[in-house]
Amino acid sequence: MIPGIIHKEIEIMENTQKPGTIKISQLKKLRDDFLGNSGLKVAMNAVTRGSLTDIALNRDIINSNNWAFSHEIEEKAEITDQKKSGTCWLFAEFNWLRTITMKKFRMDNLEFSQNYLMFYDKLEKANFYLEELIKRLDLDIDDRYIRFILDRPARDGGEWHMLVNLLNKYGIVPKEIMPDTYNRENSRHINELISFKIREAYAYMRKLFLSNKKDSIIRQYKEKIMSDIFKILAVCMGIPPERFDWSYRDKDRKYHRETGITPREFYDKYIGLDLDAFYTLVDCPTVQTPYERTYTIDLFDNMPGQRGWKWLNVPIYEIKKIALKILKNGEAVLFGCDVLQESHTKEGYLLTGLYNYDLLFQTSFIMDKKTRLECGHARLTHSMVLTGVELEGKMPVRWKVENSWGTDAGRKGYFVMSDRWFDEHVLDLIVPPRYMPAVLKKRFSRKPVILPPWHVMA
Repeated sequence: MIPGIIHKEIEIMENTQKPGTIKISQLKKLRDDFLGNSGLKVAMNAVTRGSLTDIALNRDIINSNNWAFSHEIEEKAEITDQKKSGTCWLFAEFNWLRTITMKKFRMDNLEFSQNYLMFYDKLEKANFYLEELIKRLDLDIDDRYIRFILDRPARDGGEWHMLVNLLNKYGIVPKEIMPDTYNRENSRHINELISFKIREAYAYMRKLFLSNKKDSIIRQYKEKIMSDIFKILAVCMGIPPERFDWSYRDKDRKYHRETGITPREFYDKYIGLDLDAFYTLVDCPTVQTPYERTYTIDLFDNMPGQRGWKWLNVPIYEIKKIALKILKNGEAVLFGCDVLQESHTKEGYLLTGLYNYDLLFQTSFIMDKKTRLECGHARLTHSMVLTGVELEGKMPVRWKVENSWGTDAGRKGYFVMSDRWFDEHVLDLIVPPRYMPAVLKKRFSRKPVILPPWHVMA
């Protein structure tokens, strides 16, 4: 066909297309512009043959952040590895708790059983969501709250208040008492099975409700489903101990033994903290969450009627000031962040400007923290432990971070975080009561605003 006729046919076709449609003439210009740019062609050749994150690494940023820290926590415990489960909150919180136990009892190493509390967390969350669904059996199946619960009824994720609820009820055990199982390390299968049972239960309970069956019949069926979920968890993860024997040697090689101790007694003796007295500070600088107010998130719980996640929203400099004070006093700090931003797992970098995406793609990538949160590009994705900081004068320039991704990530499990990354991507901090300023305690006492379950901080 003659080229002029082809172009005429394309022009006629494009004139009949709806506004906003990608036109063939546009595609041709995009293609010609790309092929005429030698820099983009070199980038294409490189990135199609290798790792984008390795090719785009900004060497200047890496070279300006070394691994020296003026203040460090003496930590010899083995690095933990959550593997293929989204239980970073359990791992980080256990990593933080063991620093207290190891120091108090002069231990060289200690790891608590994530398998033990993950069992009960799954069981409690299933019960919590079944109860929430029972409350809403009169709602349409397409109601946003119903859809939210059914879309993610067995998620791994959690936060500080969930750990507090679990420890208060079930206590804690050393890892060797209830070791890891395949399904603790690879949680997808048990999540799918529990999700199936919760969705199955909702469908049948709704059918009973619409048939005007008594509440007692609905609850009897709910208890059957809970029995089924317990069996799934027990088969996949084992039965948690009610009592156990345990022994260890301290740094002086002195032998210690516990016989017939319960998990709750173990917690009281070897940790013994009133975790209900701790505070959560958050930096969420959005229009919907003004500073100096407290907030909680609907449905972000794991037990009916227990402690919810209450947090005070403050600027990041308030969070940083408290983190510094705790570290300088020789204690580790538990925090949450958006680890998916400007990070490199293998090398252990948490650095702003880590990737030269602007040079590679010849376009800008610019959003501040407020905009990222409001537009859904950032959210609370990971929990870790601060174990060191480098100060120049009184100002922090970088931070040492203990992760839970095993020794192959970072430098034997540790990451380096620039101070600017702290500003941009750290979102929450767990604060012991003795480090909470009086003015913030007073603000924390205010009644929290209830945010919807799909909020970015959940």
